[in-house]
Amino acid sequence: MASQFDGVDPRALPAQIAAEMDRLVVYADAQERKVSQLQAALDSRVIIEQAMGILAERFDLPFEDAFEVLRAAARNSRREVRAVAEEVRASRETPLAISDVLPPGPDPLSSSVETVEDLRCPRCGTLVTY
Repeated sequence: MASQFDGVDPRALPAQIAAEMDRLVVYADAQERKVSQLQAALDSRVIIEQAMGILAERFDLPFEDAFEVLRAAARNSRREVRAVAEEVRASRETPLAISDVLPPGPDPLSSSVETVEDLRCPRCGTLVTY
């Protein structure tokens, strides 16, 4: 029965094995980094979705608009969406970064408040802040 090592100099085998081991170590390290990045993304998503739920309930917003509020607040405050989301989750009070992008009104929970749709640029759809 033929083997992949037939005709190979037996003295060269340890070098080939060492090279293959090095390649496998590099591959395993890359996979470990990828798993860490995916776990961090999943953790961020959970935090962001919880904050979206809080904003949706607090201001009677659709989830898509709650995310747009988070994103606009993060952009305006030059922070990551996750950081703003963590701030929303941490307090019963609305963070200033969020208040700044919500439509003005006497009572943010009243039904007379404009919807987030009213704050979108009609051309590109991005949130417009006052």
